[in-house]
Amino acid sequence: MATDRGDATQHRGRRFPDDVPVLGDPAGRVLLRAHTEADLPAIVEQSNDPASRHWTPLPIPEDGYGLREARDFALGLIPAGWRNGTSYGWAIEAELDGPGERRYAGTIDLGLAGDGTAEVGFSLHPAARGRGVMGTALRLVRDYGLDVAGLRAIRWRARVGNWPSRVVAAAAGFRFDGTVRSSLDFRGELVDGWVATITATDDRKPIRLPETPVLDGDGVRLRPVDDADADRLVGICTDPLTRRFLPRLPDPYTAADALRHAERLRETAAGGHGFGWCFGVPDEPAAAGTITVRLEDSGRAEIGFSTHPDARGRGLTTAAVRAVAGFLDADPAVPSALIRCAASNPAARRVAERAGFALIGTQPASDLLGDGSLDDLLLFHRVCHTR
Repeated sequence: MATDRGDATQHRGRRFPDDVPVLGDPAGRVLLRAHTEADLPAIVEQSNDPASRHWTPLPIPEDGYGLREARDFALGLIPAGWRNGTSYGWAIEAELDGPGERRYAGTIDLGLAGDGTAEVGFSLHPAARGRGVMGTALRLVRDYGLDVAGLRAIRWRARVGNWPSRVVAAAAGFRFDGTVRSSLDFRGELVDGWVATITATDDRKPIRLPETPVLDGDGVRLRPVDDADADRLVGICTDPLTRRFLPRLPDPYTAADALRHAERLRETAAGGHGFGWCFGVPDEPAAAGTITVRLEDSGRAEIGFSTHPDARGRGLTTAAVRAVAGFLDADPAVPSALIRCAASNPAARRVAERAGFALIGTQPASDLLGDGSLDDLLLFHRVCHTR
């Protein structure tokens, strides 16, 4: 395939809309084209959508984002990028109302750095979300950038917590590079950002992010921790008994700490390093407790758990640990699982033993308690797979 490889000066002078390449998927469901006047009302809707405002750094005028701002963007900023060779921007058109009935669905662009790399940015109209539209659009732009424009690498950046965008990028083969603190300017505020990259030599295979599964046990259901669980997490983590055995929790423990914990659990799952659940009675929305699994490089798993004060003594924690143990049994890469607890924590010891874990040893004076003293640490073990 011919390319227009080179620096930004070689991309200048493109006429808008005549020189904007039209990109489409073979099925004809998604088409990338130049923006038009007819797109402006939908761009206004997209830009005033709460999710768009939260995750994208578009300016928000005091009197609202209107047709003037949409026109400045779609028929001013985007054409200037094509003319100056600084960016390539497309309107996304997709089948939203039935086969063959395409309409405006969003925007995607490549910002050219001038060194053979670019940064991709995209935003979707609310009506197009959950349909696979952005995934298709990103693959089209990825291939154009690497195969036609001759880019050496394309980077994706997003505000930390924008999981839908991260899933789309991973499915297009972007490899996650990590989190950079205070790297994104969101309307004057510096926020932490995620970075992922795909290079011209990468295989472009989709990357599926591991997700925390829903597990069902004996009268208990385990589900991923959600932001809506913040109040219950606060109730667990401010309880005196919890704090006695988990003294390193933030003090005071607030809803903001709970939200950060939920985000860390999602990141842990996405990185393949473990999982975190809330557990409880299937028909009761309030979480009875939390349980986590940390996966070590050796494959061994370590389980931790805590229970809300109003759910203790009901056997739910034991049932949850059994459900997690069964989940680990189904993974041949996990040879064994471990539970640690303080010797002065008889409730945790009973949970471990009733869930099939055997006491294998004691580490004297090695577990810090809330009053600053050191307790013996008990180690409980369970074989999941033999090798």
